[in-house]
Amino acid sequence: MLALATPLLALALGAALPDGRDTAWIPASVDAGCDVTDIDFSDRLHGFATCAFSDAMTTDDGGLSWHVFGTGLQQSLLFAHASSTDELYAARLGFYHSTDRGQHWEELGGLSDNFGSVFDVYFGDAGHLVAIQGGTLLTSDDGGAHWQPRWPETQDFYFDELHFPSASVGYASGGISSEAGSLGSILRTDDAGVSWAPLAFTHGEIVAADFLDDARGVVATQPGELWSTADGGGSWQLIGATPDASLLLDLVHRDDMHWYAVSLQGCLYETRDAGVTWETGYCDPNANALAAITLRGGPAIAGGNGGVVLFENRILTDGFE
Repeated sequence: MLALATPLLALALGAALPDGRDTAWIPASVDAGCDVTDIDFSDRLHGFATCAFSDAMTTDDGGLSWHVFGTGLQQSLLFAHASSTDELYAARLGFYHSTDRGQHWEELGGLSDNFGSVFDVYFGDAGHLVAIQGGTLLTSDDGGAHWQPRWPETQDFYFDELHFPSASVGYASGGISSEAGSLGSILRTDDAGVSWAPLAFTHGEIVAADFLDDARGVVATQPGELWSTADGGGSWQLIGATPDASLLLDLVHRDDMHWYAVSLQGCLYETRDAGVTWETGYCDPNANALAAITLRGGPAIAGGNGGVVLFENRILTDGFE
């Protein structure tokens, strides 16, 4: 029994097996092709991810195995949110809602009549939502049935991520890169998305961001740098280069010092000193881009192209075993 139990214990502890394999990150089982675009969990076991080419997928075991299914929405979805096991939201050309775990979908709010993709949606309390569509920021106070523009599309402002560290304070970030250079955009709201103020950011397109609280945040840029703010975006300090000078596509934090990042080059990184140094947790052998990472279920779960989904195989102390 000991010979059988020892590898299982090593897996549970996230240690290396005798053959040298690193078991801190386990490739999950995915039953069909899915180029993951976003990923979310409603609880420790139940997750939902959107894919390119109108597909999506769900998990019932915390992210170790996934079932891919067609949504019938005829678009490559960009946004996933799981409110519960059965209640799911997805978005791109419009904003879509399912109450039967993705088997049937209805559009909410008629956003598909507007121009631009719905990149991100923040879910607040009592049906309050904030969305990015193209270069416009909108709010809803009835769960997405009706929307009101709050920041109109403006020249040289581009957004694709929302971060709300509290109910009232939020940030919209993004930018654009071209032969002419790399331009970053970031706005801040102090009233749950009703009004927005532009913040100065002169360090290039923001390709990933995360905020620890109302004042402190970190962003990664297209030129391959990490910048932090401690005063709500009023000023920015250079942390250093991104790990391996990679193009990061998503950032999340477990605490002030311990962050995770995933890259276009297909690698997953961790820092335990707030971005000063990084360790490589996984690099896909086929260089499939990793597009998204979430901590909402407890362990970190990352997903990307080619059906690559990674499960953080560790016993952690922050509320789950």
